[in-house]
Amino acid sequence: MRSHRRTLLLLFTANGISGFAQGITMLAVPWYFAQQGESSQFNLLYGIITFITLLWGLTAGTIVDRFNRKRVFLLTNTIEAAILLLVAGYGFFSGELSSWLIIGVFATTIFGFYLHYPNLYAFAHEISTEGEYSKVTSAIEIVGQSTNVIAGAFAALLLEGLSWQPTIALAGNTYSFSLTIEAWSMHEIFLMDGITYLMSIALIGFIRYVPKFEDKIERGSFIKRLRSGFRYLRQHPAIFQFGFFSHSIFVIMLVQLHALMPLYISQHLGAGGHVFGGVEMLYGVGALLAGIGVSRLFRSVHTVYAIAILMAITTGALLLSATTQSVSLFLCVGLLIGFTNAGTRVLRLAFLFKYIPNEVIGRVNSIFSILNVLMRVCFIMLFSAHFFGVGSNVVFAYFILSLFTTFSALMLLRKNQKRALA
Repeated sequence: MRSHRRTLLLLFTANGISGFAQGITMLAVPWYFAQQGESSQFNLLYGIITFITLLWGLTAGTIVDRFNRKRVFLLTNTIEAAILLLVAGYGFFSGELSSWLIIGVFATTIFGFYLHYPNLYAFAHEISTEGEYSKVTSAIEIVGQSTNVIAGAFAALLLEGLSWQPTIALAGNTYSFSLTIEAWSMHEIFLMDGITYLMSIALIGFIRYVPKFEDKIERGSFIKRLRSGFRYLRQHPAIFQFGFFSHSIFVIMLVQLHALMPLYISQHLGAGGHVFGGVEMLYGVGALLAGIGVSRLFRSVHTVYAIAILMAITTGALLLSATTQSVSLFLCVGLLIGFTNAGTRVLRLAFLFKYIPNEVIGRVNSIFSILNVLMRVCFIMLFSAHFFGVGSNVVFAYFILSLFTTFSALMLLRKNQKRALA
């Protein structure tokens, strides 16, 4: 039991440390392009990168189910660390980075996600018992989103810097203080990100791990193993429909964060990077609250109904964004969507852990991720149109996303779907 807890502690700590700097990087890149007036170009490139991940995502699932999951973590962290440190080193040498190198780091991080998270979920599933699934999925969100809170706060400081000069009157005397933090360059942010990967590698290296289901590993060709994942979902259509539609909040959250929010804040709200970082921080706070309490909040509610409720809240938050022009309300929207997205992930993962065998879970999760990617590509390419980058037209994108979450909730609540998942 002690070894089991030590493994989870090391795994979650390593994930949290690397996730902290990743969060700053993934905020800094779209904000950099927004500040250059190139959000439409960035959204187009983001859509292309996301489309390219389709084949990679399927490959990632077969890797997770075929190879030692500890070694997969070590290799992916090593590759990502090398790329970020090389780009950062070039930036320090030349004094700046080209937009293509910055996009390259962004693409590297995205490609890493599509292997890292299926591997993380499969690893956590493998070393947990059924009675621990809710606690483990909640712990994944608590650790991951705690780092997002810190990353959001740091992003607000690093993207635009800080100049604070408070004055305090005390006993008839006036005291002045000064705190100045210079805005960081992109290569400085990438250097920090690369160093956290190295720290993650060191922690994962201490994990003592022997594959539990090694005798069940499918060792055929890539195509044969991939077909097994699709075959499982064809044989379990209710699981397929649940896994697909329950992912909708995650779709809109990523589209909003990387494609819409820089435009919404800079053009619709007329605000700066501190709001961007602040919303990301509140995403993390909402997600942290969900990790701590969503299982208890919905303990007497069926998972399908609970996720439908969270989708309805998300729809309301999107409509609020589309119909108002308030920084304070948009910060509240960040808190709400952070809660509903993470809450859905906790409930969804625990449900899938219960029904999907560990020997195929990597491939099944990757198939869901690929379908998620397809939906994001559609939205990102749509929102890269010039229309959405003009004035406050970005609010129409929020209306469109609210229709998507409403449709997904209705599909989950169909009678035959509820009966199949009862």
